[in-house]
Amino acid sequence: MNIIFKVACIFVMSLMMIVVVGCSDEKITESNDVIEEAIDEIRVIDCSGREVVLKSEAKRIVDLTYLEGVRTLIQLGAEDKLVGMSANDHHGFMADGPLKSVYKTAINVAPELKDLPNVGNYKEPNIEKIIELKPDLIFVLWDKKEYADTLSKQLNVPVMCVGGYGSFNLEMFSAVGKAIGEEDRADSLIKFTEERIERITDITNSIPTEEKKRIFYWIRTLGDPQTNGRYEAFELAGAINVAAEGDLIPYGKYKTTIEQVVKWNPDIILRQTATIDDVKGFNTVEIIKENPIIKDVEAIKNNDVFPTKGQMRGYDVASELAEVYYIAKLLYPDEFKDLDVMVEGDEIMKEFYYEDGLYTKMSNELGFHEWK
Repeated sequence: MNIIFKVACIFVMSLMMIVVVGCSDEKITESNDVIEEAIDEIRVIDCSGREVVLKSEAKRIVDLTYLEGVRTLIQLGAEDKLVGMSANDHHGFMADGPLKSVYKTAINVAPELKDLPNVGNYKEPNIEKIIELKPDLIFVLWDKKEYADTLSKQLNVPVMCVGGYGSFNLEMFSAVGKAIGEEDRADSLIKFTEERIERITDITNSIPTEEKKRIFYWIRTLGDPQTNGRYEAFELAGAINVAAEGDLIPYGKYKTTIEQVVKWNPDIILRQTATIDDVKGFNTVEIIKENPIIKDVEAIKNNDVFPTKGQMRGYDVASELAEVYYIAKLLYPDEFKDLDVMVEGDEIMKEFYYEDGLYTKMSNELGFHEWK
């Protein structure tokens, strides 16, 4: 009996060990699956400071921005990941539409995007259409943080805020680049931008404040002018933006008056010129020069009123980096006498958009100042 009992005990203990080892293996496998899944996840801080979690690199993207997302994907060489765009994005690809008079870069470099499905206005998108497209990532405007959270929960799809206020939102490249697996290209664009800016600021930072040119940015408009006190390209080019003076700078574009322009008395007036054809009623460079109220302003007396592109449908790092070079030479021709704006502009635009001659084409169509 003792031998039988001992054998039985050994048998039972062996079975228990097998069971224990089996459970243990199962737990290890489950644990490894969790670890692998966590490793595969991509966590991105978007342009509003939200954390966005993706299961893997995004391959199907719907854009609900104001061209910011589309431009960024083109510049990262990933426009093929777009499966749908907002109606507002589509404006940038229409020859005869709301932006028919505006110079459009996107249509020149990626005309095929015009055939993508239209998912409606970025404020009120067609949710059913978006679901049909099965995106694994959606872009919305950078300041739509709460909307992004709501849309993500509604569709169970990651939503990223893209863009930002200001000319050089380089973190946008980092965020989108990480989400789509183009981090090297994003890092390259950031490094390129910083190096090209430094070429200008190495010179403009050495100009004493009292010798810097004071500029007024006249945004194309009917009636009284509008301006922008936070347009970074001007400061990088070595200008003092008169609309940025004072303790309280209005957020973004704001209205001012002709009388205030007289008080500011800028050395140079830069008129936003993003349209190929002047829209009826807009203050053109010629109309500004002929305005009797500002005839004694330094910029008018010295005939220093020039067109510049400025922002349009958000901020395009490429065209505004080229603009820094253009404005720097306008302001300080002696310091930048060896700077060929056309050559530099074409190189900058090619780095972002892969094509030759884009800045020259834009300059010719918008009538920028030319140096002889």
